[in-house]
Amino acid sequence: MTHDELLQLIDQAAAEGWTELDLSGQGLTELPPEIGKLTQLETLTLGKMTWCAYGDDGFQAGYTSLSSNDSPNKNSISHLPRELALLSRLRTLILDGNPLEEIPESVTKIASLEKISAIEIGLKRINPRISKLEILNKIDLRGNQIECLPKEIEQLRKLKELDLCGNYLATVPSFAFSLDSLRTLTLSANQITSLPEDIQQNKALVNLALDYNKLEGIPDCVDKLQSLRSLNLSGNRISHASEAIGNIHSLLYLDLSFNELELIPASINRLRNLQSLVLHSNKIRTIPAFICELKELENVIFRWNQIKSIPDELTCLKELQRIDCSHNKINAIPRNINQLKKLKHLELACNEIEAFPVELTALKELEFLDLQSNSILSIPREIELLTNLNYLDLRSNPLPISPEILGSPDLDDSPGSVEGIFNYLKELYGGKVKPLNEAKMLLVGQPLVGKTSLINRLVDNHYNSDESQTDGLKVRSWGVHINSKDVRLNVWDFGGQEIYHATHQFFLTKRSLYLLVCNCRTSEDENRIEYWLKLIQSFGSESPVIIVGNKSDEQPLDINRKALRQKYPNICAILETSCQSGNGIEDLRATITSEVGKLRDVYNLLPLSWFKVKEQLEALDKDFISYGEYIGICHQNQIPEEQNQTQLIDLLHNLGLVLNFREHDFLQNTNVLNPDWVTQGIYTLLSDDTLKTQGKGILDYDDLSRVLEPTRYPPERHRYLTELMQEFQLCFELPDCSCPRFLIPGLLPKDEPDDTRLKGETLEFQYHYRILPESVLSRFIVLSHEKIHEQTCWRSGVMLEYCEGDEVCNIARVKADPEDKKIFISISGRETIRRIFLALIRDTFTKIHKSFADLEVTEWVPVPGHPDHPPLDYQELLGQEGMGIQEFPIGKLRLRLNLRQLLDGYEPVEARRQRDLKERGLDIEERYGDIHLNIHQGSRATHQHGSGDNVAGDLIQGDKHSQS
Repeated sequence: MTHDELLQLIDQAAAEGWTELDLSGQGLTELPPEIGKLTQLETLTLGKMTWCAYGDDGFQAGYTSLSSNDSPNKNSISHLPRELALLSRLRTLILDGNPLEEIPESVTKIASLEKISAIEIGLKRINPRISKLEILNKIDLRGNQIECLPKEIEQLRKLKELDLCGNYLATVPSFAFSLDSLRTLTLSANQITSLPEDIQQNKALVNLALDYNKLEGIPDCVDKLQSLRSLNLSGNRISHASEAIGNIHSLLYLDLSFNELELIPASINRLRNLQSLVLHSNKIRTIPAFICELKELENVIFRWNQIKSIPDELTCLKELQRIDCSHNKINAIPRNINQLKKLKHLELACNEIEAFPVELTALKELEFLDLQSNSILSIPREIELLTNLNYLDLRSNPLPISPEILGSPDLDDSPGSVEGIFNYLKELYGGKVKPLNEAKMLLVGQPLVGKTSLINRLVDNHYNSDESQTDGLKVRSWGVHINSKDVRLNVWDFGGQEIYHATHQFFLTKRSLYLLVCNCRTSEDENRIEYWLKLIQSFGSESPVIIVGNKSDEQPLDINRKALRQKYPNICAILETSCQSGNGIEDLRATITSEVGKLRDVYNLLPLSWFKVKEQLEALDKDFISYGEYIGICHQNQIPEEQNQTQLIDLLHNLGLVLNFREHDFLQNTNVLNPDWVTQGIYTLLSDDTLKTQGKGILDYDDLSRVLEPTRYPPERHRYLTELMQEFQLCFELPDCSCPRFLIPGLLPKDEPDDTRLKGETLEFQYHYRILPESVLSRFIVLSHEKIHEQTCWRSGVMLEYCEGDEVCNIARVKADPEDKKIFISISGRETIRRIFLALIRDTFTKIHKSFADLEVTEWVPVPGHPDHPPLDYQELLGQEGMGIQEFPIGKLRLRLNLRQLLDGYEPVEARRQRDLKERGLDIEERYGDIHLNIHQGSRATHQHGSGDNVAGDLIQGDKHSQS
């Protein structure tokens, strides 16, 4: 907004009598004196920022995601005019995110002010004249640099809420607790080590948050806060608890999570009104019997401790609605748990429970049940009696149930639907199931190591010295006899050429056996053994790997076996073979048989109707059918439920029998029955010399007609292939073309263009990888294609631009060094936007990195003014800042870096603070599964958060014993 536009807006507001004016996000650097015209104004907003959220009428246990207001149009007002004092009716003033560094004098003269919000304004001290604001009832100063409170604060007799979260307070003066009206005092994430002993009896304070400070014990003086109903002491260093805490009889909510407690403090048994007890992440070994005396308890959170059993006394708490004892060492559930008639939410994930007690099925109110990662072998039929259940997690138990039904073992994913699991159990109990007896084996490795020859020798006992090189991917079946059962192995043979690596990630799956084939005649480095092991680890997780040294008749396999096994524990064998002579083939065949027999999913029980659909699809002599045809086949075989249809197609997709991409708008309508149709089509395009040399990676439909065999790949199916390549992030469609054209980054020229130098100062950032997958940079180019600057990109790099309207404000160069396994980011242009642009780039890389299961990547930044000095570990700098260190010494340069100044150049301080809190465990979802507690007077209310598969449980509010 220009100065003239702002003046016009002020005139309009004055003429029309506006009572609210929001000027946030307008790119303002000053507020004109004309603001004094708006004498009728009641609310003025000059910036908006959410740092950590607390409810307006109470305490909220946790922090929300951060909204930094760090946009190109963010206001940067550093001075407020004295005419602001003329706003005699102003009640609310929001200054968030502006670099004011102090509460201006003009603000302290607005006698009508009731609320001031000054989040992240660089405040180091509170202006003592704020005491002149006699009716002020709320002050929000989160995310500043305040080290002490002025005594004048005690004159604010109307103040109800004071939020100083995320400052640098080391002590809290006693007068902060003596304010007659103060109900909520938030001192989270400071440096507080103790509370003043001379706290006076306080009859107003209801909510006190001291989480994430440096307290080593519960202060004795807290029992003077006799009206306290919510006390948060999480994230400190508390190893013992004062008896005084048991004297706060009004307490409804107590949070001692993320401390060092080994025992639940005995004094807690006197808190007879307590409704929620949170002891997440301590060192507690037992739940004491006195817990049964807390008759009003509704929520108990004991996750991430060392508890071995749930005592029967816990089941005496008739008001309990939520129990969270996940991540402990519990091996059994109390038989009398069926007495908890009000229980709605039960979390027991990551324990050692072996049996699912039938008594659980008597909990008619149960809505949320998490038993993930235990040792449960079977599920009783009576589970169907839990008619209110809308979340059931049974993943990672030794149940003979396909992950497509239970849900992906990945903790970031949601479990299978309750309906789908119940439908499956009906089939199981009706005896209409049989074991899958099928598995997937994948052969990977460099080109010309003999993967195809090895398959031929294993399956057919045949060897061809003139075997041609595999282009792309070939799949075949191999019947083996394992544990007295016939098992079908679907064998996937991957071409080792570099151009194909970008596509491998879409076929390398978990729950599979991997053969990493090497050439005994070449070195460990030439075989790129660690590259392939890391790639398998990234996509196949803990899948077993057999390293096969082929061509052993010419030379033994010379690798460091012990070191590799220590580094990669999923290596189950290292063998040597010769396809020519047959040496070692029988040993390899026996090892494969043994390892496939250990794959738990091989023997998963599936409904008979699923097998009929699978066999019918395999018998079709087609490369593809429509999704509607697939649904028709399901109906023919009595599978009308949509949930079962999707679970079945997911299973067939993961086994490699079909390919299906329901999430894609175009691809969802077609199921490719023969993966070979897809892989051969794509690999043929990627291998075309004309596209590599003359086309410079640009593909059009004429190329598709020229390269692909017309009978198998008719023109009407060409779009399907291009959509699939875009889904795989192999290419993107070029804009402004009369006919569709696509750029394939993997086929771009290797030479970096001449015009990639950046002008002026730049912001630099680096990623360092232990193994840099070939696809990372090419996928980044695809995902960022809308920002490519003047179509400048090459095999290992790209130029991007950031625009406002038609103006190019910033240019970024992103390029990879495959040999050093690094990616370099440089950004030039407008300084205020550099870190915004960097945040967008980093967000794209984060999405790519997360698609790898175990990618080891670190972040680095250069030393300002010393480009030749080794870069600094970015996470190390963040950690130093989180410890309160302000200067980072570099001995070789005789230099002390100002950490705040350096890190501010990369991302806002509030974003760094939020990440630090998350890493230290403060993230609400990680801590409580989204449980919140607000304290209200007079009534108890139940709230449920989340929906669908993301049900997070109940929120219990209120006070059964109304108190003033």
